[in-house]
Amino acid sequence: MWGKVYSGFGYWDVYFWLLFFVIAAGMILFIRALGRSDYKEGTEQDEIFYGSNEVPEDGADMGVPAASAYWGFVEALRPYYDWLVELHTGIASDYVGYFVLTVAAVAVLVLL
Repeated sequence: MWGKVYSGFGYWDVYFWLLFFVIAAGMILFIRALGRSDYKEGTEQDEIFYGSNEVPEDGADMGVPAASAYWGFVEALRPYYDWLVELHTGIASDYVGYFVLTVAAVAVLVLL
């Protein structure tokens, strides 16, 4: 009864898909079983790694500014970011225009 499902694009073998999901679930459980079993919740293993420093009690002291964390990334893409800053006017009609141009470009690419 459920052997094959016919569609406009051929047929789908239901039993093949069930077998596929069973094998995928088995592989996932096998990989999960290879994990470490010595993890203990609520111990020092649960602590946040904060560059080998003591973790401050107040969360406000834990921040790293994005300018420091992503400095190399921003410097590598500096011309692109400068161009984006020039485009950013804060006027909603500009953004709608960018959206319309993007949709038109994608439509042209799809129709080619």
